[in-house]
Amino acid sequence: MYIIASDATIVSRAAGRVLLAGTEENLDEIRAIVATLTEKARGQIFVEVPSAAEIDPIATPECVTVTWLPRDVRSGEMGSGLACAPGQAVGRAVRAWMGEMSTGDAEIDGDAVCVWVGRDVPNDFATV
Repeated sequence: MYIIASDATIVSRAAGRVLLAGTEENLDEIRAIVATLTEKARGQIFVEVPSAAEIDPIATPECVTVTWLPRDVRSGEMGSGLACAPGQAVGRAVRAWMGEMSTGDAEIDGDAVCVWVGRDVPNDFATV
């Protein structure tokens, strides 16, 4: 089960895993949310940035992983030859993570995942 969070308070009270996703436009919000997490938090953070030069490490609890997604080394839609558009890489990463980390069976999956997605990220994740 997924709980879609609209603010940091909801994420900070999450009993299960957390999933945060955004672009460079959301870094301040992501950092603010991470600051509210307890040391027992576990989950994943995806941050899409224009290039690797934009990576600015985020201190997280031990069981929360940050994956940086530089757009300049990613392609757009498969087979199009286009560059990766803002929000595209992080959208793909979230869909892949949700597909991998969830069976759709609450008994097998365990605790709910609290999801916070930046406002500039495509949020068509309900199709996963």
